[in-house]
Amino acid sequence: MTKQIPARRARTPLGEAPAFALVASFSVFILARADMGINAASAALFAVIASAGWVFLGTVIPAKSSLPVAAVLLVASILGVIYIDAQITRETVYPRSIESTALVLSDRRMGYNRNAVVRLRSGQFRRNPKLVLKHNGELHPGDVISFSGEITEFRRAAEPRNFDEFLYWKARGASVSVNVRNVEVIGREFGMPYVRYLLGERVRTMLPRRTSGYISAAWLGERDGDLAELHRQAGTSHILAVSGLHIGMAYGMCWFLLRGFRYRLYIISAVIWSYALLAGASPSALRAALMLQFVIAGKILGESGGTFNGACVAASLMLLWNPWLFWDVGWRMSVLCVMALTSLFRLDIGKRAKFLISSPLLWLASSMQAAWTFGSVPLAGIVINFFAVPFFGIMLPAASILSLPVLAGMRGGIYFTMPVEICFAMWEGISNNITFLIPQRADFSYPMLAGGALAMTYLFARACGFTNSRAYFATGGAAILMTYLIQSGAF
Repeated sequence: MTKQIPARRARTPLGEAPAFALVASFSVFILARADMGINAASAALFAVIASAGWVFLGTVIPAKSSLPVAAVLLVASILGVIYIDAQITRETVYPRSIESTALVLSDRRMGYNRNAVVRLRSGQFRRNPKLVLKHNGELHPGDVISFSGEITEFRRAAEPRNFDEFLYWKARGASVSVNVRNVEVIGREFGMPYVRYLLGERVRTMLPRRTSGYISAAWLGERDGDLAELHRQAGTSHILAVSGLHIGMAYGMCWFLLRGFRYRLYIISAVIWSYALLAGASPSALRAALMLQFVIAGKILGESGGTFNGACVAASLMLLWNPWLFWDVGWRMSVLCVMALTSLFRLDIGKRAKFLISSPLLWLASSMQAAWTFGSVPLAGIVINFFAVPFFGIMLPAASILSLPVLAGMRGGIYFTMPVEICFAMWEGISNNITFLIPQRADFSYPMLAGGALAMTYLFARACGFTNSRAYFATGGAAILMTYLIQSGAF
């Protein structure tokens, strides 16, 4: 009797990563509507056709079970673009001046002024009570202030690659800016902003310089200028941005410490969201927390979901929450990197090959946005990232644990931090030596942008279940589209 070999299950975009069609639809609509100025109906039609074309191109053998999924995605895509359009085209008439009270959420210097992000305590801006105060005083997170000033609209960039104040602050949820005339601190509110301020002051004053910088970045999302420059030159700035690496470390530590505890998944959920808020609720941190929450929910329900599809779901939900995040460089770099890495895991190649490819792939995924924004990216990052992720994956948890005694006021606690301070100093030397040996930088160019986009297209197609030949066909179509967009001046 001949043994029957079970037929291999057909992989299709609707079966492998249905959420990719959704995030693609939202992204295409935002790009066409907000950047290219296409009317809402045409932009929506283009977005739906693009995502539907992606699904049909990747489907070799349609399955009956795919029909309900396709229907749900179509309805979700149409409703989503309608909701997104209502947010990005909403016009609000603001008064010329304002006098109110507000809670300070953050405050930092940008240019000649300090910019304080505040949340109004009155109902004058009910839809979006978050404003940016431009002042020259000294405010701290958690301060309750009384202020007055003139309201000004955020400035738009004259050229596509110039800094756009409007897009920068819209991505952070702020509505308008205020040139402050008078400001007075009238109280203090004990909440997350004030906790972040107190903890930040303690970290900066009690820990050694390098450990302080890394702890501030990992715990609070605050960057030390010297460390930021070091990592920018090395192409490892993602180490300082609270994202999947940091949220994953928090998850791993909690998983280990709570092993055997019945409700550990529920506790871990609370911990990762508390951590994301403590770290400033940056777009990359929220994306990582949301994605990991899907994984935890799957474990609780006894199901497993693909990490690539989970990343797409998280990105889709965040675009619905705030469509202006599409224009945030950090958010796009975070999403591209995690989608590229999770799509690499789905390729049918060996673990050693995946490890060797991972660092150049992360460099490529991030370099497109970094070069667009900053003009160039260091080639040394291709080499340094091989060691950066495992090194900091060990050192950041170690530094966090060894910093607790001194932060708790224990006498002699500073000696616990000496080993990690030495390790961080050694890393600084190694990083500087590699950047000295590989000083070249890759300047932004449209071929570089197109090459990165085509590589991402191929990987995403494979992660969505495309056959190899169809993935190449999709990449060719993307090349034609990129050529048209570049020649038409869309970029």
